[in-house]
Formats: sequence, structure tokens, C-alpha cells
Amino acid sequence: MSSKKNLFLKISMSVSLFFTVAAYAEDITIMTENFPSETDKVSENKIGGIAGEIITKALEAKKITFKMAWSPWKRAQQETQSNSDKKSFIIPLTRNAERESSYNWVAKIYDADTAFLTLKGTNKLDSLADAKGKKIGVLLGSSYEGTIVDAKSGLTKSDIEAVANDATNAKKLEAGKIYGWYTGVIGGIAVLKAEKISISKIEIGKNIDREENYIATAKDTPAELANKVKDAIESFKKTPQYSAIIKKYAGK
Repeated sequence: MSSKKNLFLKISMSVSLFFTVAAYAEDITIMTENFPSETDKVSENKIGGIAGEIITKALEAKKITFKMAWSPWKRAQQETQSNSDKKSFIIPLTRNAERESSYNWVAKIYDADTAFLTLKGTNKLDSLADAKGKKIGVLLGSSYEGTIVDAKSGLTKSDIEAVANDATNAKKLEAGKIYGWYTGVIGGIAVLKAEKISISKIEIGKNIDREENYIATAKDTPAELANKVKDAIESFKKTPQYSAIIKKYAGK
């Protein structure tokens, strides 16, 4: 009788623990890398930057809880695609033709301009054509890399040096090891500041592209959950807070 009673107590405690954990489990998982001024890693589960601030405030307003999963950018995309928990989302993912069919594009977070950054004293790169024959740094696995490796860009493989961390691109540019760095202007400036490289040394070319940065998820994420997140973002975009964040980081 005693053993049966103990077994009953163990089962009861296990069930109770299951529902306690379930009750406190986060609604979604957010995959990203630490991109300065875009997704700043404030702490393990707190995120800043333009994407981070928008997502945090939008989800909080609708009482959607989240946990952060920080990893290199390429792995963040792979883990979002595998979607083992069926609630994985990724930010800030640029929407383009190559990725279009691979994701559920939940909601646009913000637009971001891209350009070539060069050292002052060299000729500015105002177009893809200007970059031909010059060594260009870019972030591995990023949409920026996708743009310049495309045959339409006119650049060859020997022109492009893709690296896993943008701090490396900033250091290479300052040292003259690459001629230019193709990146988002918001993030690029933030990396330069973080690496204590004076902005006065850098020339920013004309806008090459304007990218739409989204929160996205895999196709098999439940539609109800994806729509809940979409509603949170779209509702927040109508507020003065959203406009203030855009102005803070993009100056517009």
C-alpha cells in the first residue's frame, strides 16, 4: 500500500511539474546573432538595437513572451528552418527572391539601406560596377553576400572575402586589407564604433539597395501563433514609439 501511495505521489508531482513548466514556458523562441545597433545582446534574454527594441516592445504590448537563442547567423537560419520547437522565429531576416519560398514572412520590422564603406583617400564605391576588380569584404551567409555573389553584380569570387564576423570586416577595412565593405549602413557604423574605428576615416558610398527586414519563421509554425506575432508587430508599427525607434537608429 505504501509503495502504491509513493508511486501516486511521484506521478502527481511529475504532472504538477509538467503543468508548472508549461505555464511558464515562453510563447516563442527568437533566433539571431549579435548585430550592433540591429540586435544588440544586452543580456542572455534581453535584446536591444533597432530590431530588438521594436520586437521587445511589440511583443510586450500583446503579452507574448519569448526566449532568445543567440548563434552565428548561418546557424540561426538553419535552426529556424529545422524549427524543432515549432515556435522558432528569426530577426532581422532580409526578404529576397532566394529566400522567398523558404520562410513564412510574418511581418516587416523596418527598412535598411546598404552601401559600400571605404577608407577616405580612396575612390568611393557608389555602385556594384565601381566594385569590380576590388577586394570586397562581406558577412558570410548574409543577404549582403547574396547580392554581391549574384552573377548580375558583375563581381567575381576572387573579388569577395566573406567572413563570419563583421568586426573582422571593419578591422580589415581600416588596415587596408580590403578595398571596401558591403553592409547595412546602420549596422556598419555601429560595428566601427564598437571597434573604436573613427567614422571620420570612412567614406559611405551611395545607397545600393534598400532591404526589407522581417521577423520570419518556418512554414510549419502553427498559423495561429504566426498570426499572433504578426498582429503584435503591425499594431506596434502604428504607434509613436515605433516612429521614435526608427528615427533613433535610421535618422528618418
